Amino acid sequence: MTTTRPLFDVYPQLSDALPWLQLAELPTPVEHLSAIGANAWIKRDDLSHAVYGGNKLRKLEFILADALARGKDHVITFGATGTNHGVATAMLCQQLGIHCSVLLFDQPPSNTVRDNLARMRNFGADLKFCGSLANTVRHYYFHPKRLSRKHYFLFAGGSNVAGTMGFINAAVELKQQIDAGQCPPPSQIFVPVGSSATLAGLTIGATLAGLETDIVGIRVAPSHLGVIPSCTPATVNQLMKQTCNKLSQFGLSLPAIPAPKLIDNYYGDGYGVRSEAGDRASATFAQCGITLDQTYTAKAAAAFLDATKKSTDIQLYWHTFNSRPVDGGIAEELE
Repeated sequence: MTTTRPLFDVYPQLSDALPWLQLAELPTPVEHLSAIGANAWIKRDDLSHAVYGGNKLRKLEFILADALARGKDHVITFGATGTNHGVATAMLCQQLGIHCSVLLFDQPPSNTVRDNLARMRNFGADLKFCGSLANTVRHYYFHPKRLSRKHYFLFAGGSNVAGTMGFINAAVELKQQIDAGQCPPPSQIFVPVGSSATLAGLTIGATLAGLETDIVGIRVAPSHLGVIPSCTPATVNQLMKQTCNKLSQFGLSLPAIPAPKLIDNYYGDGYGVRSEAGDRASATFAQCGITLDQTYTAKAAAAFLDATKKSTDIQLYWHTFNSRPVDGGIAEELE
């Protein structure tokens, strides 16, 4: 585990300008999935923390540092009842002595939903069940603490500019691993996309790191809330522009950043609804000792598997799901 971050190695001027806390166990390993194919590789962000892993830890290193730098002592965020983001946020807020509230919308039941609700309670989060996604979003944007100086409102999935910085750093981390011979340069990197920061950060970061690869986002969340875009190339691009503007304010001269690539074909029948392609991917990855969830990773892994079959080029699947077991106390609660 390193005590600095590769982004600051490449751009030392950011180390003083960009708040950051060492909360994740990085770098996460890259591994060859030889059982799947000679061209199949995985980035193991499921191992980003000893208690609860996944991709949210990278974002929260920058998000919670930003919250503390702003003098905040209460984070209010939202997500589905099985939100991985809610678990990671609750865990790290408890570690840092920050109060955490999570507004929740319904998603289809699964083991992930059951486990994550128990985890959030165990980490001391205040949970408010709001029913539909639309109603949850209304509670978030019209929350009575919106004008409070002590409350930090964090969009679902940790998707703000600070969170995006975490995945710019992730792309630089991968480039260092490639340069060290730990992994061949991938032609494509596949990631699930719900709230945009992972795709936005990797797209920017790959360019800054000189990583010649296509970042392919697999949409796993609704594209629109009514008529409002929520998970589209335009919403990802908007977050990318906001992040690039912030980097420019820090004195970085940025190259041209490609447009985000977001694929709709694997979404299936809805958010959190399992798909046949996702089930096949889960079975294939289980043979490699990797657990997928039906909401996010199974759908992205299905796209990755199709790519490994269509091309002999190196393909990399970025695993964003936690692989740490439910601890004893939570397991007892679930029984």
